[in-house]
Formats: sequence, C-alpha cells, structure tokens
Amino acid sequence: MSRYIWHRILMLIPVLIGVVVVVFTINYFSTVSPAIALLGGNATPENIVAKEHELGLDRPYFVQLGSYFWGLISRGDLGTSYTYNVSVWSLVAPRIKVTFIIGFFGTLFSVVIGVPLGMLAAIKQNTLWDYSATTLAVVMAAFPPFWLCLLLMLFFSVKLGWLPISGIKTWKGYILPIIASGVVPVGMTMRMTRSSILEVIRQDYIRTARAKGVKEKTVIWKHVMKNALIPVVTVVGMSLGFSLTGSIICETIFNVPGLGLLMNTSISQRDFITTQSCVLIAAFIVSSMTLITDIVYAFVDPRIKAQYRSYGKRHVKGERT
Repeated sequence: MSRYIWHRILMLIPVLIGVVVVVFTINYFSTVSPAIALLGGNATPENIVAKEHELGLDRPYFVQLGSYFWGLISRGDLGTSYTYNVSVWSLVAPRIKVTFIIGFFGTLFSVVIGVPLGMLAAIKQNTLWDYSATTLAVVMAAFPPFWLCLLLMLFFSVKLGWLPISGIKTWKGYILPIIASGVVPVGMTMRMTRSSILEVIRQDYIRTARAKGVKEKTVIWKHVMKNALIPVVTVVGMSLGFSLTGSIICETIFNVPGLGLLMNTSISQRDFITTQSCVLIAAFIVSSMTLITDIVYAFVDPRIKAQYRSYGKRHVKGERT
C-alpha cells in the first residue's frame, strides 16, 4: 500500500508543473503589462520599458520560466510581488490559515446537514420526508454564491445586527463566510448520500440481513452506511479540496483576507507572480485532497485495500523477474 501511495504522490509533480507552465504562459503573453498597472495609464513608454526591465519582464520566456522554477525548487521561493514588493510567501502564509478555517468548517457544515438529509430521504423514500429533503437540497444547491452572500449579509448583519458585515476581527466574522461556503455543497452531499444508500439498500445481502431478523437500525448503520460511504467520501473530499482553495466571491464580498481575496486582488492589479503562486497553491491543495480521499477509501472499503495490496505485490513480482 505504501508503494501505491508514493506512486500517487509522485504523480502530483507533473500536475503541478503543468499548472505553473499554463498559468505562466497566459501571464507572459498577456496584452497588459504589470508595469502599466503599477505606473498608471499616464506613464510614458520610456517609464514602462524601464519598469519592465526593473521587474525582469523584458527577459525571454524560457529565461523567466526557468528562473521561477529554479527559485521554487532550490529555495521554495514563490517570487516577489510586483505590487507590494515583498515575498509572495509573506502574503500567502497568513491567508492560508483564514481560508483553511472557512473551507474546513464550511465543508463540515455541508456534511452535518447534507448526510442526515440524504439518509432521511433514502430511508423514507417516496414520502413527504423524501420530497421535502430533496427539494431543500436542490434549492440550496441552486443558490448563486454572490446572491447568497448578499442575502446573509442583509439579514444577519444589516437587519438583525447579530454578525459583522465584513472582516474577521472576532470569531463572529467567520460565521457568515462559513455558512455561505457550506450551503451550496449541501445539495451535492445530500443527493450523493441518498443515491448511494438507495443503491446499497437494494442489494441481496441487505435483504438477507432483514430476513434473518436483524434489527432495522443495525441493518442501516452496520451494513448500509458502511458500504454507502465511498461515494460520499468522494464528494466530501473534493468539496473540502475546492473549499480550501478559497472562494473568491465569498471572500471578496465579506472582505475576508484569505487566499481567494488575494487572488482576486492580484488579478485586478496585474500582479502575475502572485496570481500564479495562488493558483499553484490551490492546485496543490486540490491534488492533495484527491490523494487523501483515495487513501481514505482503503479504510472505508476492505475491497479497495485488497486492491492496494495486490498492486504492490504485482510490482514487487515484476521487479524480481
């Protein structure tokens, strides 16, 4: 199993290299120079050329790309921000924590609501409970993120005055961004839980357990839920990965100093070096969550763990021959 895990970890390297090359290429061939964004629209061509030389933007494409990769591999350096003239790490590091808190608890919010709703809808199939839970999940999944943020802000901050309208000066500032980032995944989690349970509950071994007189509660928790968890784990793992990359809309509306707001600001300011660093970190987080999700499969389903072991045995046998 360890061989399989290392193999998957090594597969992350070409993915991250590809992300850097694609984003760097898009920025390099952009028609708007960061020098213009820094100097303003009234800057003379001579000033723009001088600023581009100062930033190293007049160097050839492969020289700039190679320099970025060398700094990243040798020193873990993401470069220097064009706008703030400081290390990109100093901008990203404190914002990752904020985005992690919002993403983690937003995903937890979606699981706490989505999984019980999915269980209720599946167990009470074709009843009022099923129709109500399904309708609620579809409505929550259909909420436009920007509209949901504004609605939460209007109701809880402006009308009731319970929570701050923006910023995270206290723990209360996290509540609305967490709810906003967790509402939409509720629908996806609920529907996947419902469909997975309905698929498992029709299997022959479930009918056999019921025929033996096993209590319905035991059938649901010991047999149905254990085997229906894999698709749910997939949805939760991917939702957590995308949530941890930061929601640009959510963090921008609530003025939360997270990774998403930094990415949005760097794009508007043509700070390409910061933009590609944010995208690289986001790609690493999503890829890592995918890897962790695959590993969790083995602890949920023994059949997949057996596949991991057979994968390792085949490779060891191949090396010996």
